[in-house]
Amino acid sequence: MGKAKLSTPLIFQSKLLCLSLLYLFSTLLLALYSSLHPTKCLFRYSPFDPVQVPLFSYPPTYGEHKYAISTHRNHCSSPVFISDYWIALEEIKNLCRNSSVSSQGLRYMEGNRDSFGGNFSTQKRMSYFNHLNDSVEIPCGFFKKFPVSDSDRTAMESCNGVVVVSAIFNDHDKIRQPKTLGSKTQDNVCFFMFVDDKTIEGLSQHQLISRKSLEYSLGVWRIIKVSSTDLYENPAMNGVIPKYLVHRLFPNSKFSIWIDAKLQLMVDPLLLIHTFVVPKEVDMAISQHPYFIHTMEEALATARWRKWWDIDALRIQMETYCENGLQPWTPNKLPYPSVGRCARQCFDLEKAWSQQQSILLPYVQ
Repeated sequence: MGKAKLSTPLIFQSKLLCLSLLYLFSTLLLALYSSLHPTKCLFRYSPFDPVQVPLFSYPPTYGEHKYAISTHRNHCSSPVFISDYWIALEEIKNLCRNSSVSSQGLRYMEGNRDSFGGNFSTQKRMSYFNHLNDSVEIPCGFFKKFPVSDSDRTAMESCNGVVVVSAIFNDHDKIRQPKTLGSKTQDNVCFFMFVDDKTIEGLSQHQLISRKSLEYSLGVWRIIKVSSTDLYENPAMNGVIPKYLVHRLFPNSKFSIWIDAKLQLMVDPLLLIHTFVVPKEVDMAISQHPYFIHTMEEALATARWRKWWDIDALRIQMETYCENGLQPWTPNKLPYPSVGRCARQCFDLEKAWSQQQSILLPYVQ
């Protein structure tokens, strides 16, 4: 009898079949890696990837019907590179050490009035917009004392680098923790969340804070309680104060980021500033609203969802805008630049509430 002859299995005799199987298994492995990796990206991994551990765990009942606006940009296509983190950290630290506060040349009006913003007429406010003489005092709120505790005020004035600011009034939203923060970010960035008494009550009901405490914190956020009884009757009016007057609430900070409470910060703030502000030598980076492209659309949505209880006041507000030069939107106004040079302007708080600008929106959700 002859010796048995071993032959290659038929499945391996076809080169095309072998290549097809290799492609199939490679694709499955890459898909598995992408689904399990925290960043969901195949080729964006870096040894400098930020901390992925959740900063705080909320009870499931807290904010269960308050959802964040989802981002339209995939993390993998973001121009913000995690590998730049240590470069951004050192560069911004150097800028904060070596630069002076940009608003030191401005002089603000002081005094006591019936409202925090002063309730100036439209003509009076517009006369200060073309500010050329630094010796002239300009109105910029604080005609009443901003009602926070002394310890909170000291903490705000002690923030001398980068500050991230948000606010929740009337318990309208939930506190969202930032994601993908670098390992040194919390040592170099201040996070402040302004809330009113009703929001504090909601946090206490979910046992997130203790009402007996004199200072509050939640995850990375330092919670600043604002006494609404000493400001405006409408909570939305009070929420405008930290939104537009960050430079006065934090007089020693060099860079600031405002984030609406309905958004969640998804990129390290140091990387955002390093990518969009520092290299372009601009004063401000503002993104386009995710849904609305004209102030009138925002006003209609505000009325539709009853975000502003006085619809007649809303109508008068929009009529005032139109009387003072607000033009109808046309496609010729597109595209909006995401970064541009802006002079710092102070808005009368009775008139500025409906301008729902969101800072750096593509990188929050």
